[in-house]
Amino acid sequence: MLRTDNGAALRLSDFADPNDAVIAAIELYGPEAQTAAAYCALEAHFAGRPADFRLWCEVFRVFKTRFH
Repeated sequence: MLRTDNGAALRLSDFADPNDAVIAAIELYGPEAQTAAAYCALEAHFAGRPADFRLWCEVFRVFKTRFH
């Protein structure tokens, strides 16, 4: 597990940009990218990672804003 300088676990939400995540999801998952982002949000929520959950919700919002 990656750690920050103060020893805390590094979270995806610490360095990911939602717009970049949308592009990466499209490249990885093609037409299923929006669904994959939703699953990532659910995984983060049920794994108890609220900051990552908020990030994936923002990614999902960007999808809806840019493509609908």
